[in-house]
Amino acid sequence: MTISLYRKYRPQTFAELIGQNHIKVTLQNELEMSRTAHAYLFSGPRGSGKTTTARLLAKAVNCLNRKSDQSEPCDKCDSCLEIKEGRSLDVVEIDAASHTGVDNVRENIINSARFTPTSRKFKVFIIDEVHMLSISAFNALLKTLEEPPAHAIFILATTEIHKVPQTIISRCQRFDFRKVSTPELIKRLEHIAQEEKKEVDPSILESITSYAEGSVRDAETLFGQILSLGDKKITKEQAELVIPSSHVDLVLELIIYIFKKDSAKAIELINRLVQDGVDLSRFTADLIEILRKMILVRISNQLNEFTRIFNQKLEQEFLNASQAVKLDELTGIINIFIEAKKELKSAEIYQLPLEIAIIKICHATNYQLPDDDLNDGDDDDEEPGQPKSKPTPSTTQNKAKESGGLLKSEKSAIIDNNIGIKSETLAQKAEKEAENPKNEISKIKLTIEQVREKWEEVLICIKDYNHSLASTLRQHQPSAVKEDGVIEICFKYQFHQQRVNDLKNKQALEEVLSQVFKTPVRVKTLIVKELPDNKMEMQGLTEGNPKQQVVDDILKSFGGQLVD
Repeated sequence: MTISLYRKYRPQTFAELIGQNHIKVTLQNELEMSRTAHAYLFSGPRGSGKTTTARLLAKAVNCLNRKSDQSEPCDKCDSCLEIKEGRSLDVVEIDAASHTGVDNVRENIINSARFTPTSRKFKVFIIDEVHMLSISAFNALLKTLEEPPAHAIFILATTEIHKVPQTIISRCQRFDFRKVSTPELIKRLEHIAQEEKKEVDPSILESITSYAEGSVRDAETLFGQILSLGDKKITKEQAELVIPSSHVDLVLELIIYIFKKDSAKAIELINRLVQDGVDLSRFTADLIEILRKMILVRISNQLNEFTRIFNQKLEQEFLNASQAVKLDELTGIINIFIEAKKELKSAEIYQLPLEIAIIKICHATNYQLPDDDLNDGDDDDEEPGQPKSKPTPSTTQNKAKESGGLLKSEKSAIIDNNIGIKSETLAQKAEKEAENPKNEISKIKLTIEQVREKWEEVLICIKDYNHSLASTLRQHQPSAVKEDGVIEICFKYQFHQQRVNDLKNKQALEEVLSQVFKTPVRVKTLIVKELPDNKMEMQGLTEGNPKQQVVDDILKSFGGQLVD
């Protein structure tokens, strides 16, 4: 049976271990000074060498030929060969994923640790994926880890350190493994190719390391698939049959279209990917990763080491493309694509979230999250007496959103049968005001006192339209009036605010206010911790018993009836 490359070329000495010098030097110093600890905790990403280092440490402490001032195992003595071949009785490897219970910990670890090694100096317990142990199993292990027998060494390995209890971490020497850098991975793959007597194109090695993302095991596994093609010289065309396509070139093409605001070509590219059967979720992940790389490189070239490394040509193309936009624009684009990636799983039309994201980026004045209120407070910044400038399509849409989500395509006359109101929508009024400089905002003179004086009249009109809405507004009166004709109403609970912000309710309220005060009025709702003091006299909407009126309000609000 053929042995996989990552097993065949597993490091057998500390000198062969790559990418973890900070750990290697510390362990070697401990071995040379005979100050090894009784418990170690190795954490880090997959394929970074945690289990390999644990085995090297086990070999070193039990090596028969290693001198007291040396750290490297000889890899030739009986003890080293037993550990190398996995037949040593004094090195116990346990998969915590399949031995999660407390009984397994007692039988395989605690009870076994009490007995002295059969033939070696130390009995070493390597517990892989230790975070999979149950809470009771961790508790059973605590005492043994704290005061183990002199002949026992525990090495815990995990990829999810946050799931390991702090009580366990505090009893171990912790070592954090890192992803292996691209140059070190390429150097190792070149060594394996030389040992296997294969000639491999350098671009293939770059593609492998890019896919592996710092994992030595992933890189060697994929490289083994490529070498299995059989030829002594592996070409790029042959390797593409094995290497999963990342479509980095197409990601760069899409980014350039977006930076140029060419939404048509960008959307066309997305639909071509769908036709070719490309996984859009993976494609979007690559897109977000490359945009992140552009941001970090723009901040500092030194940050590039924390990003995914590509070949020099692509690296330069990414850098050149990133110069076309500002940093805040890049962060906004990333936020939009992050939201789009979340929506891909549940989208009825697979590519629609990405298409919408492209439209938002290419046709927006700035790159904010979809939920941000882009126009909030803009009106207050305008000086009194100055005419409004004609709104752009994006600002008109934002104003429509602020006034209850009404878009320009929905502008039509509103006819309320209950009140008899027929007027233009707020979006139409805002557009007309913008087009007519003579109609100045500063001419709207409305005070909070005037609004409160006629608030009862407003409630009576609203009651004919929606009794429940009138009851809600009775408890939440206007708190301020802005110079641009915006009446602010404060709410303590979001439930009440949402009821008023309902498209039909808010539209009816604004029309009633405009009718009562003979001037265009808009409503803005706010959430506050405490409502302003209510100094207005609470009068019934209709004559009669006030208590009976409250009961009637509740019954009509919830569609109930009084039962004797």
